Amino acid sequence: MAHSAINTIIRITKAQAQFWGRAHGWAPIAAADLLAEARLDRQIAFTHTLHDYLTPFSLESAEARQILGYTTLRSLCEGSLKLFFSVWFEDYRRDQDVVLDRQQTLVLPEDIAFDRLIALYAKKGDSRFEPFLRRIQQRGNAIHHFSDRDIGTQEELVVDIIEYNRFLLAVNGQLPYPDGVYDPGQI
Repeated sequence: MAHSAINTIIRITKAQAQFWGRAHGWAPIAAADLLAEARLDRQIAFTHTLHDYLTPFSLESAEARQILGYTTLRSLCEGSLKLFFSVWFEDYRRDQDVVLDRQQTLVLPEDIAFDRLIALYAKKGDSRFEPFLRRIQQRGNAIHHFSDRDIGTQEELVVDIIEYNRFLLAVNGQLPYPDGVYDPGQI
């Protein structure tokens, strides 16, 4: 099941990068500009590492690999949220919950902190994923290993990789595909 979920993650992420990376001509200019600059190719690269976390970890590297797995998931989740808010940029910048900096200037989706992205997505996207995203955030933060943090188990990491597949499908299902035909979740 985990291999299948990862293959789906890779396929959808590739399709999203191909589609949303070339949104000029049909998407609003500001959103298309954001998406053209996004490094969606790196999102794809991270997905290709997910299979590495299915092989049992050696005792010597188990904690490091566990933390790296959650750091990878954190990066993927954050990238998915930034894609969501970049695609919906026109709505985001008109929204009362828009993120502003200290000078009251709009913060672009690419610059929003993960914590704030989670809160915004829970309010504007799909709140059922907030506990999952908070767990990924907490465990991914263990990369800053000076203080003790719960990093879970490898079995929990695998379950969270599968849950990321569900989250990615949910995010993708909320993105507008203008021709009504192209949808990476359906190919």
